[in-house]
Amino acid sequence: CGFLAYREWKVGESNLERIARGGKLASLVVEPASVGSKRQQLSSYRRFYRVLIAAGGQEYISKLARSLTADQLKDTNIIPEKLIETDVVVVPVLLDSTDTGKLVVRDTRTFWKEQITPEETDRNFDISRADSVVAFPVSSNQWLDYLDSEIATASKQGFDVLEKGITLTVKKNGRILRRATGQPPWPDLIGTMEVMDGSRFGMPGDSERYGGP
Repeated sequence: CGFLAYREWKVGESNLERIARGGKLASLVVEPASVGSKRQQLSSYRRFYRVLIAAGGQEYISKLARSLTADQLKDTNIIPEKLIETDVVVVPVLLDSTDTGKLVVRDTRTFWKEQITPEETDRNFDISRADSVVAFPVSSNQWLDYLDSEIATASKQGFDVLEKGITLTVKKNGRILRRATGQPPWPDLIGTMEVMDGSRFGMPGDSERYGGP
């Protein structure tokens, strides 16, 4: 199971540091994937949406995209619809390593929209299928500045961030619900969001990937 939680904060981190990081998170800018959408800060999602930030290398982001935009099992992929029902917005962040080994944030929108191709098991692939639940990071340096400590923490614990990826799940109040590595386990993630709201919508379809009633 690749989706393993990693330690959130070093022991003794002060409240002031947490508040400062919360401010950085709120000020990060995204551009929704839907045509004609305007750029906005993550703070604008508070009270209305939960945000799942998923950062990793090209293979990680490609797999993430295909999990949202292709039918990978015998049934129709309804994950985007379920994310809408549970008020979840996904922010993919494409990471890359420079010649010196330093990690940088690349142009995620262009990679997502133009360079991802389906594999043999991906039926009815359409990258626009998830536009309603995806937003892309704007201002690479600002995003890298925020993610740097998250990447460092995961790396120190032995995780290859480019290969395995990291995810941050942000609650509607703007606070981090969970930090983890690996691809998002969509049925479990959606189920967690539903429980937080005191309701369950169910996940019709194949239980292997899409959840099951």
